[in-house]
Amino acid sequence: MDPLTAWLAQTRKGIVELFVLELLQSRGRLHGYGIVQALDELGDLVAGLSTVYPVLKRLEKDDLVAATWETDAPGNPRKYYEITAGGAEFLTSARTEWQRIGDAMDTLRGEGA
Repeated sequence: MDPLTAWLAQTRKGIVELFVLELLQSRGRLHGYGIVQALDELGDLVAGLSTVYPVLKRLEKDDLVAATWETDAPGNPRKYYEITAGGAEFLTSARTEWQRIGDAMDTLRGEGA
């Protein structure tokens, strides 16, 4: 694997959590496949089902998202996810850190204030 491909793979793994939390905060409660479909709209930034479901499980374990099963709708039961208060706080902090990273890159390129 070439260095850029390896770097992109690692970077994508690190930001899928932020994508999921941002999506849930902006769009509200979604089922897992709905999350996968929405992230798929971003292009090849997220690998798909095999990437998103483990992330959802980890976010749920860390109490950053809450999950509930909905069985009232026709068809198979679906697990819905929504961001928790802790997840919203985490996302706010992560946005700040993301901005700091961007600012540092701008400074290194001589574009900083």
